[in-house]
Amino acid sequence: MAWHDGYRAYDDDTLAALANPGLLRRAAKDVEAGKLAWAEQGADGGVIAADGQRVQLDARGPQQARCDCPAPGICKHILGAALWLRALPPAAAAGTAEADPAPAAAAPDPLAEILALDAAALFKAAGVAAVRRAAAASTDAIEWRLQGAALVMELPELGAACRWVAGAGFAGMVSEVAAAERKAVHLMAIAALRRAQGRPLDWPEAARPAPVPEDGARLGERERAFLRQVESMLDELLSGGLSHVSELTSARLLALNMSARGEGLPRLAALLRNLGGTVDLLVRRDHRAEERDAFAQMARIHALCAALGTAQGELAAALRGRLRRDFDASAALELLPLGAHWWQTRGGARGLTLAFWDVAGERLLQATLARPDGSDASFTRQGAWTAHSLWPGVGTAQQVCAGALRLDGPRLADDGRLALAGATRAQPLPMWAAGDARLARLGCGRWAELGERLRDATGLAAETFDAVLLRPADTRAPVLDEVRQRLDWWLQDGDGQWLRLGIPVGPEHRQRIENLDRFAARRAPVHAVLVRIERSAARTELMPVAVLGSGAGGRLQVVSLDFADEPRAATSLANRILRLFEARQQQRQAPPAAAPSLLARLLGPVADVAEAQAATGRMALTLPQRQRLQEALDRAASVGLDALAQALRAHLAAPAPGALLRLGYLCELLAELDGLPERRTPQAA
Repeated sequence: MAWHDGYRAYDDDTLAALANPGLLRRAAKDVEAGKLAWAEQGADGGVIAADGQRVQLDARGPQQARCDCPAPGICKHILGAALWLRALPPAAAAGTAEADPAPAAAAPDPLAEILALDAAALFKAAGVAAVRRAAAASTDAIEWRLQGAALVMELPELGAACRWVAGAGFAGMVSEVAAAERKAVHLMAIAALRRAQGRPLDWPEAARPAPVPEDGARLGERERAFLRQVESMLDELLSGGLSHVSELTSARLLALNMSARGEGLPRLAALLRNLGGTVDLLVRRDHRAEERDAFAQMARIHALCAALGTAQGELAAALRGRLRRDFDASAALELLPLGAHWWQTRGGARGLTLAFWDVAGERLLQATLARPDGSDASFTRQGAWTAHSLWPGVGTAQQVCAGALRLDGPRLADDGRLALAGATRAQPLPMWAAGDARLARLGCGRWAELGERLRDATGLAAETFDAVLLRPADTRAPVLDEVRQRLDWWLQDGDGQWLRLGIPVGPEHRQRIENLDRFAARRAPVHAVLVRIERSAARTELMPVAVLGSGAGGRLQVVSLDFADEPRAATSLANRILRLFEARQQQRQAPPAAAPSLLARLLGPVADVAEAQAATGRMALTLPQRQRLQEALDRAASVGLDALAQALRAHLAAPAPGALLRLGYLCELLAELDGLPERRTPQAA
């Protein structure tokens, strides 16, 4: 194998991760224009003339290439040389006019290469510092997929993706991680992958971190020093203004994320990761990014740091969070599919999440198929539903939702997440009958219990959840709320209370709305509703994403609202008129649009001032800002909101980043409690 053959393993996504898509497009134009040619060739390397520059390459890949242009790092000439090399036929790449026929080489297997790595050699290549950092911040949460000759490994707890290119070794790994953390993150990905495959790395004794106390003892001096470092970073961000963040900020937040994991503070690490993603969008001036989101996340981080500094016992353990999201190989699971939904984040990540009911454990489990930051253009809503296999034995998500299934050797995390990779095998089972007695034990059947769970999920130490399965006793036909631009669907529980679910009107939810309306029109029995919990700074909304109803042959039918194609009912004129009268009658009976609550009116001016200060970095209050905060202070004191009043007094007396963050978190917590989902008694509904 010649030194240049390895460049065929670098596809466009891998090269774009080395630099950026724009630079790759410019390099491709140079290749198309014929601006590249051999300048020198050798047995171990060569030089390519690229648009007037000389690019020196060898078998180590484009990361180790050198160009004589003044641009730092991976320039367009290096990218162009990689594109040019991989496009040449083997004979031309070798510099010969003809080549003797050779037996076809075996397809590269990057997974086998990773599993065959010698641990000692790997640790030596990474370096002592990276090994210590990776061992301290190790994770078991990993998803991977084969893409051409590269293995893509995604670390959701870091928000990072790494690529192992076949034949390039550890030094040839590619990611968009900052250079200072790159080796450690790459090593974390390899360790997590090998652990999932039953071939864990044996970390050197000197690199293993000290165990975190099981009893949640108070933080030590080193951990307190780290919290001060985080608070200093927040102060610096606010003083500079969130509208003026730089590219270095995302790298620093990633470093703090890894340090938090190493200090045994996974809850803080997760918040830092989310802040890093939002800040990255602000740096890129993405239209979906807002300074208020970054400020809310910073306020929560500041509050968690303050609470960690004084907490002990069970509270300290809860504030630390789960030390690791282990994907342990569990016993076989019998699962009932509940449906799937499509989602997309502001950062461009998108995916499909499936929900299942664990029959033996009587709990909701979820599995996610996702791609980050727009990578893998072939991964679309319909393709994820109909083309991507989940586990061997059951096929695609569409096929999985057609019947029950049994999972052998599932990798199940303690937070109810099922991993899609690994040695899991699935076996399809017959779908349940519509009269199955086990349906009476599905999900939550009392809305009061749901309200308690949502209240318990607020606050710093709470364990949040993003989906719930509801078991209604009755339903009403969906009604369009034209004022709020939302399709409302009311469900009744066994106690006679009504709960409102809602789908915002918009192009991204069009299919979901149409399928729900058509499903309700055929008046099929509703056995359960899968609900997505959407949290914002002001409200907690419940959005239906799938329905478990009765289908043909007396069997259950899973209707995933994002993917189903519910038929439009062909009804007579009389039936259509009857439906119209029913809808108008329900609109008259439906609760009127609620006016903003007293708390919302009180918090509005405070939030506006705080967000303006955070965006600009100007801590000194202007006269209009001071007047608005003083009015809010008088109102808060008059209604007995002493904590809010105290925070307002502190910020008015000495405006500073710390006081602003405390005020911001208090406003967020109050708004979160005030915006819990609406429940109605039978008379009010």
